[in-house]
Amino acid sequence: MLYKKERPAILMLKDGRYFQGIGFGATKTIYGEIVFNTITGAGYNETLTDPSYKGQIVVMTHPLVGNYGVPAWEKDEYGINKYFESDSIKVSGFVVNECCKNPSHYESVKTLNEFLLEEDVPGIEWIDTRAITKILREEGVQVGLLAVFNPGEKPKIDELKEKAKNVADPNLRHLASEVSTKEVKKFTPPNPKGKVIVIDLGVKHNIIRNLVKRKRVVILVPYNYSYEKIMSYRPNGVFISNGPGDPAMCKKAIEVARSLIKNNIPTMGICLGNQIIGIAAGGSSYKLKYGHRGGNKTVINPITKRCYITSQNHGFCVKDFEKGGFSEFLTNIDDESNEGIIHDSKPIFAVQFHPEACPGPLDSLYLFDKFIEQMEL
Repeated sequence: MLYKKERPAILMLKDGRYFQGIGFGATKTIYGEIVFNTITGAGYNETLTDPSYKGQIVVMTHPLVGNYGVPAWEKDEYGINKYFESDSIKVSGFVVNECCKNPSHYESVKTLNEFLLEEDVPGIEWIDTRAITKILREEGVQVGLLAVFNPGEKPKIDELKEKAKNVADPNLRHLASEVSTKEVKKFTPPNPKGKVIVIDLGVKHNIIRNLVKRKRVVILVPYNYSYEKIMSYRPNGVFISNGPGDPAMCKKAIEVARSLIKNNIPTMGICLGNQIIGIAAGGSSYKLKYGHRGGNKTVINPITKRCYITSQNHGFCVKDFEKGGFSEFLTNIDDESNEGIIHDSKPIFAVQFHPEACPGPLDSLYLFDKFIEQMEL
């Protein structure tokens, strides 16, 4: 039973199955791909603003989300957002078991509900996120809708079922083009030691920060920048970023990656960047059943047997890249999918996970140092 001020909300799958709960954030109906994320109680602000979630309705498996609130939009000394991975919320909708109403943290300036309301993004709580996750694990990710209504308004289930039937898969759109920068941007550290071009397919701000902290000028360019334009900046290296959607849509970036490989340009890729380099090497991409999304994914180096706990967010993977002179140097322990490729003789490598989000005793920040070393050879 809903209280007078509570808003009814519905999460509905394409086949008509639905979950009814209480709405928070914006009052509206949105459509997208329903996926789940296994991070713990921390990291929801980064998840919400990660461009790789464009077009997706994200289900959080942790039971209580929003405990430490939402910080202010502050920039660091490089002009990069301190606490968020982009300049706005990128998820289409947010699904939690319980949304914390009274957060506690000295940096908090608003609640999770207020954040979603400001950004015009709907959320739903008090539904069984375990049951939703079980469906997605057993049947695979699927499309659907999330609808939040006004207090006292009764959801029309039959109408929602008709709308859900016609929801299009957002991966059929060029999602990376929707989140990429529209203009060239420059980030300059004090006393820079080199220059990196970042092809923005939906880059996370902490990736830019890790490059700038290593004394590299970062020049952020749009998703469709040509190889010739990139090389006109005379960079020491090129970085192909993470981003949303099907890598096969990124034809221009794949074309650029082929030229980077051909001309021995020091190159690093992360997530979508890993897939693009793999395809450019002659490989192919495929969609995972329910993707890898969370901060606790295990990756192993098959040669050294060293294991890493990684942060991941992708629904596609790459294979058959060996024909282009690449080898696999990291593997997912759970499903043996690819987690990293490296060229046998050229200064080019990529990883499927997010090293910039993997702090700890066995973290992966060394990969940024490896990229810097390759540029200095």
